[in-house]
Amino acid sequence: MRTIVAFAVALLLVGCGRKKDVQLPPAQGPGSAPLPALPVIPQEDKAAAEGVAVAPTEGRTTGTTYPRAEAQIGPKGAGLIAKVFVAEGTRVKRGTLLFRQETRDAELRVEQAQAAREAARVSLKASEMEQARAKLLFEKNALSRMDWDQVQSRADGARVGVQQAEVALSMAEKALADATIRSPIDGVVTAKLKSEGEMATMMPPTVILVVQDQSTLELRFHLPEKALREIKRGDTVTARFDALGTTCQAKVSRINSALDARTRTVEVVAEIPNRDGTLKSGLLAEVELGGDRARSAAR
Repeated sequence: MRTIVAFAVALLLVGCGRKKDVQLPPAQGPGSAPLPALPVIPQEDKAAAEGVAVAPTEGRTTGTTYPRAEAQIGPKGAGLIAKVFVAEGTRVKRGTLLFRQETRDAELRVEQAQAAREAARVSLKASEMEQARAKLLFEKNALSRMDWDQVQSRADGARVGVQQAEVALSMAEKALADATIRSPIDGVVTAKLKSEGEMATMMPPTVILVVQDQSTLELRFHLPEKALREIKRGDTVTARFDALGTTCQAKVSRINSALDARTRTVEVVAEIPNRDGTLKSGLLAEVELGGDRARSAAR
């Protein structure tokens, strides 16, 4: 009985302490709570995140510098890297020795090809002597036509054998020369991706060094399509590099023949002389279009 009474008292207390149900506002429609405000992303940050060029404002835009030429240099054949002769930052001329691969196998192939050529020459000499003797016999009717034809065929085959041996020797010598890699352009070594003792392959191709010609840099920036009416090749723009605190002039060298259909912009390339190497590739520049005509095109 005491248990029943205690249970009834507990139910009474729960009923007395129960609060009224809370009425939540609707998720949408009248009486719903306002949506939270989205953060405003600056146009420059949004464009950078999406990889889209920012349209110029009041005759200004941004651009990036690129080397006039770049060579990603790899081996001409698979093999171990025996020696790398340059380091990052080294200035090189066209033809400068960059690296060399292990050459022992190539040297042995050259020796083998030389021996094969000498054997072919000996065989040719014997065939020519046989042909000379057979000719005398044939002219005296002491040798049948069939035997004479066979002698001539052997001599011709020996001559072809010498040619084949010479071609094989040239290929072996080329393979030996290909183990030594030289720079194809004037420039500076900007990246060294492999070291001595590592394996270099052709498939997939191994890039060992990157050489860039930075004597003249290309400043690339984008303009809206309406700027095509005003800007032209030969125009001058001003590039300011905040990272270096320097400003220089650049001359438009070309305007891309195709527009970006997504952004409705055209890429413009201007050249900046950089003989002293003050500027680097990959720098961000604030570009100011020169003249009132270019400024009106950018608005």
